[in-house]
Formats: sequence, C-alpha cells, structure tokens
Amino acid sequence: MKQIKITTMTKSVYLILLLFIVFGCDKEESANNAENIPNIKEKYMGQEVPGLTPRIFAPDIISTGMSEINSVYSPDYKEFYYSVIMPNKQYVIMEMRYDGSKWTKPEVADFSGKYSDADPFITNDGKWLYFISKRPIDSSKNNKKDWDIWKLVRENDKWGNPQRLDSRINSSADDLYPTLSKQGNLYFSSGRKGSIGGRDIFCAKKDVNGFSDVYRLNDSINRNWEGDVFIAPNEEYLIFVSFGRPQGNGLYISFNENGKWSNPKRMGKEINVTGREFCPMVSPDGKYFFYTSAQINEQKASFEKLTYKNIKEKFIESYNHPGMGKNDIYWMDAKIIEKYKTQVMQ
Repeated sequence: MKQIKITTMTKSVYLILLLFIVFGCDKEESANNAENIPNIKEKYMGQEVPGLTPRIFAPDIISTGMSEINSVYSPDYKEFYYSVIMPNKQYVIMEMRYDGSKWTKPEVADFSGKYSDADPFITNDGKWLYFISKRPIDSSKNNKKDWDIWKLVRENDKWGNPQRLDSRINSSADDLYPTLSKQGNLYFSSGRKGSIGGRDIFCAKKDVNGFSDVYRLNDSINRNWEGDVFIAPNEEYLIFVSFGRPQGNGLYISFNENGKWSNPKRMGKEINVTGREFCPMVSPDGKYFFYTSAQINEQKASFEKLTYKNIKEKFIESYNHPGMGKNDIYWMDAKIIEKYKTQVMQ
C-alpha cells in the first residue's frame, strides 16, 4: 500500500507539473501574441477598407484605448507615425515600419520620448518629417511652455537631427499641426498675435530661403478658434478644426475657388459625432481620410448593482480597448471629399 501511495502521489505531481507547463506556456504565448503585430503585408495593415461610414483604424494595433491621435504614412507606405497622449499629458510620437515582410509593432520614434512631441507630417517626396515639440531651444535644457515646429531630413534611410524652424514660423505662442503641399507651402495653426479667438490658420509660401513671411488666411477660414489644418497636396482644399461657429464644432472643409477659399462647410454627422473631432489627414494615395475622435461604442445595459471591484475593473478595461471614450484614430473613404465639393460648388 505504501508503494502504491507513493506512485499515486508521484503521478499527481507529474500531472500538476504538466498542467502548469501547458497552461503556463499558453499564458506566455497569449501575452506574446498580444504584443505581436499580425504578419501582414498590406499597406493598410490588413484592415478591411472602409466606405463612407467611418471606422476605427487598426483596432488593438494602433487604436488601443491609450488616447492615440494624428496619423501619417510615408509616401512609400513603409512607415506609419502617430501620437499618444500620456496620462501626465506628455505627447509621444510612435512609429511602425514595414520591414519587407510585415509591419513591426509600435515603438517610440527615435527622435521622440524625452520631450512632448506630436503632429508628425511627412512631405510628399518623403524627404522631410515635420512635427511639433516643447523641447528646449537653448542650453538651459528646460522644456518650452509653448509648442514649436521642428523638422527632420532623411539621410541614408534614417531621420537626421531635429531642426527648429526659424522665428518667421515659430512665435512666442503655440505653433502647431504643420502640413505641406506638393509645392512646399507650409500651413499650420498658431496662437500668435493677431489671431482671432485664440488660434488661427496661417501659411508660409516656399521660397529660395526656405519660407516666405507668414500670412493669416482670410476671415472666411479664420472666424473663431481654428486649428489642425490639413492642406491637399495640390492645395485644392483644406480641412481644419473650428470651435464657436453657428453650424457646430468639429471638422470643416473649404475649397480653393480661383485662389480664394470658399465658405467652410461643416463635415457631416457621421464624422462630427462628438463635435471635438480633430487631426485630419488624407493618405498619400488620396484614397482615405483619417481623423481623431473620442467616441464610446454602444454598450450593453447592465442593471446589476455596481461594486468598487466592478468599477475598478471597468476603468482598467477602458484602457485596453478602443471605442471607450478616449481618443482613437478613425478612417473612411476619401470620396466623401468629392461629395462635399459638389455641395459647396453648386
């Protein structure tokens, strides 16, 4: 009987160890899978392309519930950049790269992570990356209180050292969201002196010295608080954020009519769901419109009495998935722009 008891105990120990190994490995594999990006070759990361109804872009890959904003591809679709707002309000630029067989998992961009950085934009030729930062501009190494526009030049397939744009572009106030046309004309928003409502949209034309003097766009564009401007590559239209207009807050679009900007049209309710949509961008191929919105997906009603444990779990869960009320990146078919053009030009 004693020998049988030992054998049974030994078998039980082996069984427990086997279960631990199997389930432990499964758990570890699940954790690793959560960090790995699917082996996808498509430039839009294997996502089902949207129609005229906006969708969250790359849920649980890029839009994760961590408050992601901005979104820009390199013209060759080998790089993707976006920003994350940290709980302490620091902004960090993230990057993903296509290594020839698949997209890498998101990582902090080499030039970001130490100071607040956001609003990445890559020029049409892929040579320059513009962004905004509060990094120091002198030997004091103190963070700036206002945002400045910086740029990086591509050198041997890598980005060079950050270069701050000169004082014709950067003011003592916030200067944000740089985008450039194919001709190299720079559009951005600023709270500099002369702005109406706290922030306006400005332009600086490309010239032999870099950029010409900055000028403010006309009053049809700059009527209240305006920011986050995206300029079409051919400067046919611009999309921007506006607050305080009678039509409502959110994203607006204006078209270039013989060198003059049309009265802006508020984009539809399918886009401006909360009225706080921002960060407009169009993909390099012109097919898809990207923007940022903080929406809450429809949740099942629960009539159970909450406990503190339930509440804590729900808060933690809200940071693990998109569509939980924090900033997510959305995308839709850019044909919506042609629809608005038809309405504006009538």
